[in-house]
Amino acid sequence: MKPDSIELAIELNEMNSSRRGFFRAVSRGVTQSIEEPQAVINASRPLGAVEEELFNRLCNQCGDCVTACPQGVLSMQANGPIMDLSLNHCNFCTECIAVCPTQALNMLNTTDTGWRPTFSQSCNARLFGNCQECVDDCPKQALTLLDNDTPTLHDNCNGCGECLASCYIGAITLVEKR
Repeated sequence: MKPDSIELAIELNEMNSSRRGFFRAVSRGVTQSIEEPQAVINASRPLGAVEEELFNRLCNQCGDCVTACPQGVLSMQANGPIMDLSLNHCNFCTECIAVCPTQALNMLNTTDTGWRPTFSQSCNARLFGNCQECVDDCPKQALTLLDNDTPTLHDNCNGCGECLASCYIGAITLVEKR
């Protein structure tokens, strides 16, 4: 018999011999199958937003998060608050979460906005090799630059949007993280 088969035989024997053995064997299987939940990032919403369907049910559209944001990256739309990083960046201060009365924004996901930069072919670093504003301004050092190429994005990017704000020619756009 293989080692896996021996363990299975012991579990089956325990299940057949008593009710306690049955529950012990079942609980082992449940314990081994538990996975860590992945935080859902709701990119179009403020930092810490829960999954979209739940967000729509919880958010009362009071606007407290919009008022509390020191960076001015939140605005109220017909369907509730959204994050717009086109003119400024998110500094992860969590003020929006602190003032949310309904838990539509919560501290479970405060490390990523869900946005990622993409770089157009009109990037000065690629065309002329004379710009590295986005690389210098990235607070996570998530960008590297090779000569005459667009910046390369690394996994430690948190989607703050600082690179977008620093690009003076508009060669950076933000897309939802995949």
